[in-house]
Amino acid sequence: MGSTPKTLERLKYLTTIGALTPGGSVCDIGATQLFGDESQYASRAFLSFYAERCSRATAPEDVAPATLQSITQNGFLGDLLILAGFEYKALDIFHATNTILFDLNVHEPGPGLVEKFDLVMNFGTTEHVFNQLRAFQTIHALTKINGICYHDLPMAGYLNHALYRYDPLFFSTLVPANRYEVILEQITLGSERSVAPELQANGYKKDSVTDVGIEVIYRRTTSDAFSIPMETSTSIAVDPNFNQVAQDEYVRTPAGSNVSYGANLTLDALSFGELTSHWLNRAKRGLERRIFRH
Repeated sequence: MGSTPKTLERLKYLTTIGALTPGGSVCDIGATQLFGDESQYASRAFLSFYAERCSRATAPEDVAPATLQSITQNGFLGDLLILAGFEYKALDIFHATNTILFDLNVHEPGPGLVEKFDLVMNFGTTEHVFNQLRAFQTIHALTKINGICYHDLPMAGYLNHALYRYDPLFFSTLVPANRYEVILEQITLGSERSVAPELQANGYKKDSVTDVGIEVIYRRTTSDAFSIPMETSTSIAVDPNFNQVAQDEYVRTPAGSNVSYGANLTLDALSFGELTSHWLNRAKRGLERRIFRH
């Protein structure tokens, strides 16, 4: 999915509300490309915004035209963030700007990365990672206490794009299990795309599908290790002693696992259906435009 001018507006918004310090440390989960700013308007506004707030930032008029063009023509967001004064690293499986070779399926952050980042960005990367647990443990571990995690991911559509799409229920269980503080939740209605003939032949009867994105920004509030949420909406019950299951010849809990059993049972939260309807209605009302006027 990458980043767009909307992403740049979100980052400025986070700084405006005091959630993201200018010049802070940023970790990119996947070296993110920047799309949709061929006019350079959003990137120039972004650099101007941070040049007023960070001594390390470079004003747009001081950036070589070829450099700015290479960024805004589907270049790397990290290059723009560095010009804006941020300390930037990325984790990916190929070499790019300030990128550490890192497989989200199997690797975990070493001491030089644990709790080092003010902002961890996941702009359409984890949906391509088979090991979701390892990926979200990594995101948690990278984030400083009081640091921000920013996800912009596919919720629906995007057929043949990736391994996973993220239901709102995913985040409504992840957030309380780890005591994250939600800053922003947003549904984005995207492009209408034609359905591939092979999918229609396999039973998909519609001619087109709408891409739908989900944005969630939250703050890490505790020093606790990542807690695995157990989604219980379709369970008959959760035994109150489940977290005390004996380690015996039949059952083993892997070392380092921390599971939040029945977290949903203690929440005064919206049901899945209510939550989805609530978010879609917010998207249709144009919440995004109102946020940007702050």
